[in-house]
Amino acid sequence: MLLLAADPAAPSRATSLVRTILGDIQPRSLVIVAVMIAMAALLSRFVNSFVHRNIEHHRSTGTLLPESATRLQISRRILVAIIWIIAISISLTQFPELRGFSAGLLASAGISGLIVGFAARSTLGNAVAGVTIAFAQPVRIGDEIEVRGDRGTVEDITLLFTVVRLWDGKRMIVPNDTLSTEVIKNLTLGSVSRLVRVDVLVPPKGDGRALMEALLGVAAAEPGVDHNAARPRVEILKVDGAGAMLRLSATCTDVASAERLTQAALAKAAQVVYGIQV
Repeated sequence: MLLLAADPAAPSRATSLVRTILGDIQPRSLVIVAVMIAMAALLSRFVNSFVHRNIEHHRSTGTLLPESATRLQISRRILVAIIWIIAISISLTQFPELRGFSAGLLASAGISGLIVGFAARSTLGNAVAGVTIAFAQPVRIGDEIEVRGDRGTVEDITLLFTVVRLWDGKRMIVPNDTLSTEVIKNLTLGSVSRLVRVDVLVPPKGDGRALMEALLGVAAAEPGVDHNAARPRVEILKVDGAGAMLRLSATCTDVASAERLTQAALAKAAQVVYGIQV
């Protein structure tokens, strides 16, 4: 039988290796890193919650404009990215060996920067295009657009790509660089028509079919509905323990008609679902 003797110096060598990589870690440094990560998480959550509440408030009152929704969503993502970059940068400064490692990377950034920049040119281009779209706004959330022969509604704009909901319910993911470099037909921009979206939660024991028919009836009775656009429709957004979320979508010829239809749909929903006479 072959017996292998344990090397008593192995633990000390391992400890020495860790100290060589990270240096002498002080408890104060670990506390600062933990505090920075916690603060970044809390600030990110606050920004996301604030923007989400703001959007939902304007959507419920019918005052959410496409340009406002687009700017809010892109600004939220930029702020969250900045928060985490600052938190990680401050955390890395607590380790002297990592500061030296970062300095070495910066000293050799001439060639490596060109390599990384060339490899990430597509990602960086999409990020820059996303910021440009947010403020120049050739397309906005809620706009009806046509991309390479496919027609749909802009559902979300991120830093890297844009989500377009096609008429068959499928989603098309378009890189932002494509939207900024190719010819895109925007069927909403420049027109006076307004897209109306009214979301109503039907409780588990509610009559969803009656509500769908009532909302479509309200849309049909509105004289300001744009008959050249897509017909008013009611979709099921989600179903969970709270009930079913229904959405009325319609296009009106002007802002006044859109506001009138929004208020009429909400009043009818309150009457059908909750028995509230408005």
